[in-house]
Amino acid sequence: MAEPLFELKNLSFSSKNNSIIHDTNLTIERGTTTIIQGESGSGKSTMLKLIAGIFVPSGGKVLYNGYDIQTMSAQQNEEFRKKSAFVFQNSALWANQDILQNVSLPLQTHFPKMTTYERIRRVKEMCTSLGYARALTLRPSDLSIGEQKKIAIARALITSPEILFLDECTESLGRSASEIVIDILKDFCSQGKTLIYASHSIHFRNNLPGKEYIIDKGILISENEPGLKNSGTQDEI
Repeated sequence: MAEPLFELKNLSFSSKNNSIIHDTNLTIERGTTTIIQGESGSGKSTMLKLIAGIFVPSGGKVLYNGYDIQTMSAQQNEEFRKKSAFVFQNSALWANQDILQNVSLPLQTHFPKMTTYERIRRVKEMCTSLGYARALTLRPSDLSIGEQKKIAIARALITSPEILFLDECTESLGRSASEIVIDILKDFCSQGKTLIYASHSIHFRNNLPGKEYIIDKGILISENEPGLKNSGTQDEI
């Protein structure tokens, strides 16, 4: 059995008196792929953000390597952030920063000794590998939604993370762009890294298989549970 990486202990989350996630327990092993499914508004994005330590649980806790993410030391938290990356459904790019600045920010944060030349070189290579060929001096508002998603993926991959969270990462991408992303993620998984994602795309899930869970009434349930059907019926690519 692979080594436990994340453990959810009686996890719950509420927003504006609305219970979204409650009493959820889950173990995610190192080097595995975990798929979170559910209808729109079921809490998939919330679950990803809770595991990633972006949202603070209303109850319970998320353990990373046995430590509560919310109470880790500053050094432990910095190490976790350095090893993990998140691709948001809406890309979440900095509007007042150009593409070079957006993608290079994680390098500046986690590798402050890296030279400007090396940062620029790595950003160019990463953007090119994802099929982005326009100027790095453009702002996010100058790009299409699909181009913004490419930049968000480039930003997540730029530090070569060990853990990757993806929230509908191929949404708004065309078929050829999606295939490029899938190939990159297949290579990511082949290196024994940990992938946790939500996607409506059947094609995406078929190419990046893993242990699948469905959010049902705020609780994450294995898709193998009797009576549950695959909730992903759309395929955006």
